[in-house]
Amino acid sequence: RTIAESFRAAGYATLLLGKAGIGGEVAALPDELRRSTEDDRVDWLLRRGRRLADGPAQWGFDESLSMVSGIQSPPYAWFNGSVASLPRGSRCWGTATHATRTGDWVSGKFAGTGLRHRRYTPCGAGDGHDGAADWEGHMADAHVAQAALGFFDRRRRARGPQPPFFALVATAAVHAPFTPPDRFRDADIRTWVATSEVAAPRRLHVPHSSMVAELDAVVGALMAALRSAGELNETIVVFASDNGGLSCATKQHGSWRPSPETPAPPFEDVSPERSGLQSPLCGANSSAHLRGHKGDLYEGGHRVPLLVAWPAGGVPAGGECGDLVGLTDLYATLLDLAGLAPPAPGQAADSVSFKRRLLRPRDGHPARSDLLVPSPPSWALRWSRWKLISLAHGSQRATELFDLEADPGETTNLLPPHNVSGAGGQPPRASGEAASRHEATAARMAQRADQILGRGVSWA
Repeated sequence: RTIAESFRAAGYATLLLGKAGIGGEVAALPDELRRSTEDDRVDWLLRRGRRLADGPAQWGFDESLSMVSGIQSPPYAWFNGSVASLPRGSRCWGTATHATRTGDWVSGKFAGTGLRHRRYTPCGAGDGHDGAADWEGHMADAHVAQAALGFFDRRRRARGPQPPFFALVATAAVHAPFTPPDRFRDADIRTWVATSEVAAPRRLHVPHSSMVAELDAVVGALMAALRSAGELNETIVVFASDNGGLSCATKQHGSWRPSPETPAPPFEDVSPERSGLQSPLCGANSSAHLRGHKGDLYEGGHRVPLLVAWPAGGVPAGGECGDLVGLTDLYATLLDLAGLAPPAPGQAADSVSFKRRLLRPRDGHPARSDLLVPSPPSWALRWSRWKLISLAHGSQRATELFDLEADPGETTNLLPPHNVSGAGGQPPRASGEAASRHEATAARMAQRADQILGRGVSWA
């Protein structure tokens, strides 16, 4: 049972807006296409089927306006429930560009191998359809915000008491391609930076930073609507990200530029091993002082803020809590905060409620002591102040141990090179009779990882 199904069973109205990120199975797909390419299946979905077999309607959402893969991958189309909305039909976007008043943006798949210079390949005559004919990726969050505001407005205008609601709003910002609109609800959200050329300084647009501004504007609009409806104090508002920050180079993907032939601005990607300042064109350092970026097992890849507001429910304003939690814990926590039954046995087994610590951050102990971060075939395990990482492809060897309390930037690996490893979580046979303190910690954590993963894990 999904979290939406749990809330709907309790009488809540359920709403999903924005990127789904999962599902996307095509309904009634002919047998001859089941083993075909993803491009062929998308083409059939848009031209013939127009319906998903695995979408929000099957996950417990009463209403939804969603994109299967967001703005970065086909199908480039909106789905009402599980049905594609194609009022003007479909077409092939490929890597063609869509002209706007201030520049061109990437409408389709990313092409080329370099980050600094993208190749643009428009569709050919025989290419299949990959999106709606009226697709405008740079307006995705404007559509999401408008749908959310419409939902709140219908509740406000409805006669009689309205049921409580569970709304999942997944914005396109700040995901590649970084193609923000010029304005959001009549406010200019573009972010600019001045170059340092002495002879002819220029003012350049920073697309990623503009999408951050767009995200801020979307959240502000939703909060204002709840406040206007008198529901803000009673609503549990959660803000989080599903991954860590992006590198400077990644922020070039689909960046706004005057024409398709114009290369991306000259970004500078500063690695953790080098000292120096990033180019102002990169915007703020999205990972702050943490090592790594989105997709990495280091903290910069997945450690994100989790903001929760619920004045009427007793969540203290301005409170801080450094507990270890995962986004999966929101399932059990939100049910707990709403006074509903916890997930049934066998459901959401990896979700732990942190309600008690949310309401009283200084009382008691954290809700969980460890958390596994999978990135197959690699993984990382957090336990208290320690973090054990397996980066060896093709095996389950854990090769790095960090003390995050003393070293939050993960600069010092506490495991020395070792040629002998334990298996199945058993302590290693280190040189000498006893393992060091760090080796013993790694062995215990490897055993715990073995329990979670259900397979043999070695530590060195």
